[in-house]
Amino acid sequence: MNPEPDCVWKISESARSTYTQDGAVVLDIQKGQCYGLNVVAAKAWSTLESRKSGIAFRELIDTLGSTLSVSREQLETDIAEHLQKLEKIGLVHRSDQHQSHALS
Repeated sequence: MNPEPDCVWKISESARSTYTQDGAVVLDIQKGQCYGLNVVAAKAWSTLESRKSGIAFRELIDTLGSTLSVSREQLETDIAEHLQKLEKIGLVHRSDQHQSHALS
């Protein structure tokens, strides 16, 4: 099941990342755990990281869709699954409130 299109995703304050040609490595400094991300997941992470105030799911898909050659439906499914996994391990969190551009 895909998240609400306007739900806003943010990276956890305890997450740190580094990028390689194969993707990225994310460290949770509170837990001392490292996680590897493939190239597509690393692009999603980079997009999340560039939006400190958070990014709506729909906007994340729009941004990634402009750089990846996969169907929007497949991208939504894959990114939703990825975000849910990251949320479960505490690297991202979401708010069901609409993002306010006026406060950015």
